[in-house]
Amino acid sequence: MKTFASVSVAGVLGLVLLKVVWAMVVPALGLFLGLLALTVKLALWAAVIWFVLSLLRRRKEGSAA
Repeated sequence: MKTFASVSVAGVLGLVLLKVVWAMVVPALGLFLGLLALTVKLALWAAVIWFVLSLLRRRKEGSAA
């Protein structure tokens, strides 16, 4: 009976520890994915601005020649 009690306590402590770790990992993962999405969004905006400026610069150089 003593072995069963120690295995039960270890199992309950394992579940509690898993819940605590899960409560810390999920928000950190969400933060990481949110920052990754923000980085991708800013990179896409920079690419669009660069593309538009390159088109305008090419048009300006073509009309000057």
